[in-house]
Amino acid sequence: MPGDEGFPRGLEKEIPDEPSEILDNAVIEQRKILDGYNPVCHPKVTPQMYAEARNPRHVAISLVGEPTLYSRLSDLITECKRRGWTSYLVSNGTNPHLLEQIEEPTQLYISFVAPDKRTHQELCRPNVPKAWDRVQKSLNLFSSFSCPTVVRMTLVEGYNMHGVSNYAQILDAANPDYIECKAYMHVGGSMQRLSRENMPGMKSIREFAEAIANQTGYSVTNEDTVSRVVLLSQSQ
Repeated sequence: MPGDEGFPRGLEKEIPDEPSEILDNAVIEQRKILDGYNPVCHPKVTPQMYAEARNPRHVAISLVGEPTLYSRLSDLITECKRRGWTSYLVSNGTNPHLLEQIEEPTQLYISFVAPDKRTHQELCRPNVPKAWDRVQKSLNLFSSFSCPTVVRMTLVEGYNMHGVSNYAQILDAANPDYIECKAYMHVGGSMQRLSRENMPGMKSIREFAEAIANQTGYSVTNEDTVSRVVLLSQSQ
């Protein structure tokens, strides 16, 4: 069983990869992906576009797994800064002890997908103890960061689009710079667990975001219909 704090037992014994090697190899793999977009082969790609894409300057520390399980995360962010790169850290909030210690990224996202402990347990099915309490602690750390902070809310029809008042209370306490209300997308492995009916339409996302705005004092700043996302920011 994992402990109340720290990594799952045994994981801390693994020798972590060097931050510089991770970034070097990320660039190598990026360039492999871009091979088919060489201007010689692709008429819509200019040499300038190709050169910029082959030399990335922005890093999203997210996507697969939970990045705070990497014990050298702070060193990775520091290495990004040394190279003049921006770093966008996205966490599910289950390792607040590491967020308390890390070098600040360019921007910090925390995923927050439930208005209460029961919904969080049913939707996320966490495999660490006290996961709900950990997420709340992570959200409350926002005030200690000087970089922009964002709460990302991935909304699933029929699962977590209720309890607006509970959401609002937690968001008020966290006081992020931005709130993203985004629809779940019926793609990838989730297609084995959820149906297309669980993917909210843009109208539902707007209504949910407006309800959050009305109860928190945040304002609707922007939206993107294709991504089905509405951005809220603190009112000036």
